[in-house]
Amino acid sequence: SGYLFLLNNDFSEKEMLFGFLAIVSHHSRLLNLFDLRENNRYIGQGCCESKELDFLEEVAEAAKKIELYPILEIDRSVLEGKSKRLQKYLRRVSFREAFTYADFVTCKSAFATLIYSDKYEAIFGIPKEPKKTIETKALESFIEAFPYHAKRDRFRRYVLKRFDPKHRLFRLTAPTGYGKTLTALQFALRFQKEKIIFTLPFTSIIDQTASVIHEIFQKSGIDIFKIHHKTTIDESVAQERYSQVKFLMNSFSGQINITTLYQLVFTLFGNGNKENVKFEQLKNSVVIVDEAQAIPYALRKDFVCLCELVSEQFGTVFVFMSATMPVVGDKFHEISDLSYFKDQNRYRLSWLELSDKEKTLKEKIAEHAQKEHTLCVVNTIQKAQEFYLYFKDQFCCFSLNGYMTDRDKQYVISEITKALKEDEKKVLLISTQSIEAGVDLDFDVGFREVAPISSIIQTAGRVNRNFQKPKSTLYIFEDISGYSDLIYRDLQLISKAIFEIFQECDIDESEILEVSEQYFHKIHRQLETHLIEEDIERLAFEDINQKVEKEMDGGDFKEFVIIEPYEGFVKEIELQMYALENETIDKFAKKDRFEALAKKVMREGVNISKKDIERFSTQMNIITMLVIPYLPYGAPEYSKFYGIKKVYEDGEESIFD
Repeated sequence: SGYLFLLNNDFSEKEMLFGFLAIVSHHSRLLNLFDLRENNRYIGQGCCESKELDFLEEVAEAAKKIELYPILEIDRSVLEGKSKRLQKYLRRVSFREAFTYADFVTCKSAFATLIYSDKYEAIFGIPKEPKKTIETKALESFIEAFPYHAKRDRFRRYVLKRFDPKHRLFRLTAPTGYGKTLTALQFALRFQKEKIIFTLPFTSIIDQTASVIHEIFQKSGIDIFKIHHKTTIDESVAQERYSQVKFLMNSFSGQINITTLYQLVFTLFGNGNKENVKFEQLKNSVVIVDEAQAIPYALRKDFVCLCELVSEQFGTVFVFMSATMPVVGDKFHEISDLSYFKDQNRYRLSWLELSDKEKTLKEKIAEHAQKEHTLCVVNTIQKAQEFYLYFKDQFCCFSLNGYMTDRDKQYVISEITKALKEDEKKVLLISTQSIEAGVDLDFDVGFREVAPISSIIQTAGRVNRNFQKPKSTLYIFEDISGYSDLIYRDLQLISKAIFEIFQECDIDESEILEVSEQYFHKIHRQLETHLIEEDIERLAFEDINQKVEKEMDGGDFKEFVIIEPYEGFVKEIELQMYALENETIDKFAKKDRFEALAKKVMREGVNISKKDIERFSTQMNIITMLVIPYLPYGAPEYSKFYGIKKVYEDGEESIFD
């Protein structure tokens, strides 16, 4: 097919290369462009000796039925001439010129369009038809049913007045607790695009957001998909519809798609098949990037650049939103009134001097927890568990950290929500940064271990969030975990100059915008670079993907482990998998059902440090058909209350140093 494309088109050399690369890569991953030059199997002197050309006449006969060309050229000498010309162009461009970010988007677009169309027609048997635009009435009715709140209502009306159908890049900077999610959704619907893609940084808050959106549009008859690596398809979906629903969900083809920032990053940068079916669906969409500060600073310049180009080439609308907005450039129009920050008086940031580090801190926390709903955020899982175990018998105490399964995190969040509403006992939550972005909980007072300013401000957003008190305090205390500088690295260095300010005096919420802007401008000047610029110049798609994977996944020091949720869970799954292996059904249907079982397992997984795994006394087993380790139900290394144990309760035998 690639050679027929070369034979029958007369685009520029660059366009011919992009089209050819898309075709030869479309069953796997986009190759590095210069692989075409290095491997004579593709173009150049040896291409006319390629074994694929033995099928040229056969494929040409099939191609004639499409009636794309009046006459179909199949002369091998013409192919040899064009192929040599392209090889010379590649040689010349590698020495004299460089490809651009715009070329990167154009080439990915050709690849994405091809694979999306190919898969869609194979699965549905018909070309894709445009979907109807989403009606705004259901959302408007939902918002109107809320109790009147002057500040939130004024904020929403201001944002909607800033709607500009001619512009496509926006930022929405507003304090926490202002209802940015629904306001941004209402703003996005006004563009009347085919779909909304809503991204958030954590799977736990995706579930929360998806639940609200489903409630709003439950009677509207639109497709709403939640997409992340643990998402499963409803088991009630008929087998003949399963592959269709799976494709629509995994390709951002719903009218509203709620997904992770991780998925969007790889949609923009990735070279794989599964990433680029999503890339195609950025066209005619509004993409909302919630908690924009979560974009890793090493990728931020490249991320913003690609968003600008996708917007330009595809007509895509991007809305970045956050209470702590990073520097994203003047092309993004601000649609919020930043003076709202100066009107805020919900909390103050106050430095807590510790004479005897942890002892003084625990005394201060206990003093407040007796009479107020209290939040304490520390930098390591170990310290969070130590504090939880210290306080759990004294207060209505909860823990949230990254060593807990999503199932247990959601349960804890629901229990905290109930306890805060009932107000019979004062709640004490000991958390890591899992609490920072998007978790809608409201405490009377907070404590935060020293961290980058953006993290501190995000924690402050869970204190007096709903304006229930005249003013609350978030106490900042010095490093007690011992690893804060190692965890946050360069970000911590940039924050230290700001810490010196509020070690001398408190900072009110009304001053937060100024502090946040100072912090992000320092990051922009000192740390942000174009990480993939040299790879872009070579259109090294594979190399770019590897760099982004390294940045997003943070190396290989962790392992994904399944925490068996009840006795016999793994055995049930394995029996179903073995039975499926022996079923005589269509291989694609079998693959779909196997993936559904695999995702059911993946929902119970946690990324655990390899050092912590080495210290387990319980023997981990392997789910054979997935080659994934699992910790058996009831193993002493896991607690549903605080996750994989780095710290043990009194009376339990500790297996850790």
